[in-house]
Amino acid sequence: MPQATDFKIRYGLKDTPYWGSYMTDVIKDFEEKASGKMMSFLKKDKEFERENIEKLRQEIRILGFTNPVLVTFGKDAEAIVKRNLGHEFQIVRIPHYANYCSKEEYRSQVLEIIQQQIPF
Repeated sequence: MPQATDFKIRYGLKDTPYWGSYMTDVIKDFEEKASGKMMSFLKKDKEFERENIEKLRQEIRILGFTNPVLVTFGKDAEAIVKRNLGHEFQIVRIPHYANYCSKEEYRSQVLEIIQQQIPF
């Protein structure tokens, strides 16, 4: 069983402008075990992708965000969000927390990206 690595999110974002941000999956109700096949599935089922993008838009509206920055974890999430919402929102990709690296290296990568977007 793979070891959970989501703790890197907290470590990577602590004391940054994105600390305390709302996090959500862009694609919901997709079996985690099959996540490696998600992009192939989305190419075949455009309606499933559109439905999930609408759910994300709804979350943004409900929370009352105005001009949010959408931070994606990894290239796949970035690709999905950019093709659907890139004309509406600023999108920043940070490495996926499951990437093989220490939490310290992950934080270093995240800080470098964030500092390019928002000097702090």
